[in-house]
Amino acid sequence: MNKKYEDRQLSNIASHGNYSKGRKYKDSKLQFNRTEYQRDRDRILYSDAFKRLKHKTQVFFNTKNDHVRTRLTHTLEVAQLARSVSRYLNLNDDLAEAISLAHDLGHPPFGHAGEDVLNDLMKNYGGFNHNLHTLKIVTKIEKKYLNFDGLNLTYETLDGIIKHNGPFKSMSNVPKLIKSLEKDFNFEINKYSSLEGQIANICDDIAYVSHDLEDGLRSKIIKVRDLINLPIIDIFLQKFKNNKINDDKLLIYYLTNNLSNYFINDLVENSKFNIIKNEIKTIDDVINYGKQIIEMKSNTYKELLSIKKFLFQNMYSNKEILKQYSLIDKKFRFLFDMYTNNPKMLPLKWQTSDYKTKKNVTDAIIATDVCDYIASMTDSYFEMKSNDLRS
Repeated sequence: MNKKYEDRQLSNIASHGNYSKGRKYKDSKLQFNRTEYQRDRDRILYSDAFKRLKHKTQVFFNTKNDHVRTRLTHTLEVAQLARSVSRYLNLNDDLAEAISLAHDLGHPPFGHAGEDVLNDLMKNYGGFNHNLHTLKIVTKIEKKYLNFDGLNLTYETLDGIIKHNGPFKSMSNVPKLIKSLEKDFNFEINKYSSLEGQIANICDDIAYVSHDLEDGLRSKIIKVRDLINLPIIDIFLQKFKNNKINDDKLLIYYLTNNLSNYFINDLVENSKFNIIKNEIKTIDDVINYGKQIIEMKSNTYKELLSIKKFLFQNMYSNKEILKQYSLIDKKFRFLFDMYTNNPKMLPLKWQTSDYKTKKNVTDAIIATDVCDYIASMTDSYFEMKSNDLRS
């Protein structure tokens, strides 16, 4: 492990790059005064999977609106929030940023609709989960270096990815990929991640609730009048009305900006309170505390959940969006069947076995290769391959 001392003092409960648990493979020396977590961040930024986020759906697809969010813009917004919170709490914002930038690399084309149908298609082979696929991308699929597959990220970044949705409560639910990684690192998967990992997790929720709401309002799938009885939003609506400004676009920005700030401010203040009250003074205290430390006050979190529920009922389950999802479902099944029945049609990069000899090539291997390939696609590439194979 190459030690590079950071030029700033971090809190004792921060994940300091100088004391990282390291990487699986011996790596080259750090350059340009970078820290270990900056190297992780840069490798994620330059990965093929990160580039493809630009053309992957967040919520809306086949839209002509240039301002609707994609996986890339959502990811950047999560990273920005995570950096800000980490910096304020004197934690390692480089690590929080790296985890945030990686958190959605495993999303397939067409957002949650794509994930749902891939999970169904893979039900006989363990299903599909975008968080687990993210881990597979950064440890196996990305091939950019001579000495190792994957990006050879630090223990701390991988730990944040593995525990993006919290620790595993039962070893029986731990996927094989994570168990295999345990041979190299003891991730203590039944415990919470670093504070930086916890920050990346909750900032993901704040970003998509606030910004999906903005996209819903801009698309007019959601109307401002629908928000009147939602907690905290009704207060912001009244404040805006008191300014006597009649500008719908400005109102949308006002609502979503204030909503994001409201949740972030509460998150910071309550997390500081948790740290002091529970005498969290070392990283070991963080890991062994047994509960999440980075969190909002319970009432504030309930407000977040109310808005999330509203979005599921009024936007994600909107008839027009579900109609589009239905069309996408058919195309996913067509592509999956086409490739699993004709695996030699897969690009060589995605053929993990020798399909020509057919030795030890099981249905599970073929299905997994096909799933990995489809999950890697952007929306536009998916449409192109679907159309090409149908013609």
